[in-house]
Amino acid sequence: MDYTLQLSTTRLHLVLAERHLRRQVMTGLTARLAQRGVVRLLDGGNSFDGYGLARVLHQQSPQWQAALERISVARAFTCYQMAALLSQTDALPRSTLVLDLLDTFCDENTPFSDRRRLLEQCIDHLQRLCQPAQVAVSVCMPLPSIQGEQLAERLIDAIGQAGGKVWSFTAAVSQPQPRLF
Repeated sequence: MDYTLQLSTTRLHLVLAERHLRRQVMTGLTARLAQRGVVRLLDGGNSFDGYGLARVLHQQSPQWQAALERISVARAFTCYQMAALLSQTDALPRSTLVLDLLDTFCDENTPFSDRRRLLEQCIDHLQRLCQPAQVAVSVCMPLPSIQGEQLAERLIDAIGQAGGKVWSFTAAVSQPQPRLF
């Protein structure tokens, strides 16, 4: 199945997919972008698969090692760290991919008002980063609900208001084969 995304600058892109599909889509996107230039990966779900990415790059290009060296990875484990990571990321003309952004916002020990405020800051930083470069954010489905409010819906709305694009991927449900006897 083809999960090729066409990213543009000045637009924020959101990838909604089940975990295994999200990994395929974002790994393929990372490999494609790394063959053309520098890629920043900001990992919010501790889900970056370096070996899988190296395998994909090796299959796609004889210069796979050079492409792999053009990828930098930073991880955030809390919403505070994600907001800080995005605020410290310079708006340079290089692709930025944010993996599993909302995973960092599911910590029940962080007051909901802080999570909402930090998400707004993250959205502002993402909009700043997409001005000179391609930016894609992934969120795993099903979308997390936090204390009755949908932070994922707020993220989707903000991306829509900013003129962004939402890509949604679901796995095809296979029909069971009829029994012969």
